[in-house]
Amino acid sequence: MFLSELGRVDAYLSGLCACPQSRKTTKDVVSIWPLPAYSYSSKRGAGLLLDVDGVLVRGRSVLPAARRAFKKLQLPNKDFLFPLVFVTNAGSCLREQRANQLSELLHAQVKPSQVVLSYSPLSMMRSLHQKVIMVTGQGPITEIARRLGFERVVTIDDVRKHCPLLDAVDHNPRPAQSSLQTLPQIEGVLLFGEPTHWESHLQLLIDVILTNGSPGSAHLPMCPNPQLPIIICNPDLLWKSPARAPGTLFIFYQ
Repeated sequence: MFLSELGRVDAYLSGLCACPQSRKTTKDVVSIWPLPAYSYSSKRGAGLLLDVDGVLVRGRSVLPAARRAFKKLQLPNKDFLFPLVFVTNAGSCLREQRANQLSELLHAQVKPSQVVLSYSPLSMMRSLHQKVIMVTGQGPITEIARRLGFERVVTIDDVRKHCPLLDAVDHNPRPAQSSLQTLPQIEGVLLFGEPTHWESHLQLLIDVILTNGSPGSAHLPMCPNPQLPIIICNPDLLWKSPARAPGTLFIFYQ
């Protein structure tokens, strides 16, 4: 089931990349995505799919030609001439947050339904929605996971609080209470993006994987087969940022 859903995601992304009129228009492609429909002014069978980071913006700065180009794409009532969808590897924010940020930067009205983030395809992986999934990353990851359909979400902090001896890196005192009364058997791992403290997260992630979802117990002599599903929304370890040089931490992990 999990692999078949990955196939659906791949088919969806392939459809986004190939939209000649002889096959599907952009409106047709957007209609198969389980997001609210949005209106646009043009009746033409064409549209634009735009990457964001390094293409339209760099950090919090708009690239010089992007704002001028967007003025040409807008009608006097601020509607776009063509349907636009913004695709980004970002995964540490809600869709409406990213849409508001793009609206402010580009001086245009970008709706949440026009934004596809790195985690958006996970709403199609329904075979995992009922399982206990441990999430890691930055931002409101628990809320993001629940909005995607995951109903049983565990965080790295939950694991740390229930198994305080596992994190040998963080020497600061940790609270003994967790939002969970007991730590359930973890059935999958979901990485939305890079966490703040890689060293602690990596240790706990390895413990979860090598115990087949039972952190705090002894490591298994061999990795279970099949192992826990591990989903990485954004595998980018090197990208264009406001800094002149890329982050050496991400090169190191690569």
